Amino acid sequence: MPSIKRNGKQQKNSAGTGFGSSKLSRKSNSKFDELLKQYKGKAISKTELRLEVFMILDDAGVGRGSNVKEGNYYFFEYDPKYRSILKEWDRYPLIKVIEQKGNILGANLHYISPKERLSFLNNKNRAVPKKTLHYYIPRNRETNFYELTEADVEVLSQLPLDKFYRNR
Repeated sequence: MPSIKRNGKQQKNSAGTGFGSSKLSRKSNSKFDELLKQYKGKAISKTELRLEVFMILDDAGVGRGSNVKEGNYYFFEYDPKYRSILKEWDRYPLIKVIEQKGNILGANLHYISPKERLSFLNNKNRAVPKKTLHYYIPRNRETNFYELTEADVEVLSQLPLDKFYRNR
């Protein structure tokens, strides 16, 4: 077999992890790394997955009641006051708090595709997509607002945690 000449532009070994400088590679560990390992290649329902996520968040003690801070990310269960007149709503929002003045204006990442979510998370200066903006009434939350780290948001943004209701 003839030898292959390298011109210096190819990598000797392109398999593996932990090299390169991709913005998409996580900088720190997430609370959900074990969950991902546990269920890799296995079937799990959305309901079971949400339950596991909420249990991990409870165990981590990151529930903030209704106290949220602008600029931070939160995951929670929500039952909107005006659900009967809303065209669409998400029972399990994953939001970045944009503003809090009584009600919370949040950018719910579930309203954009998983690929767009990563793009949004990796570009701090990117404008918030308008279709993600929704108001939330804190007293209508069914759980605590669970505060998330950047690593946690990156993982949760790629999981199918949403549950949309649509009125016709």
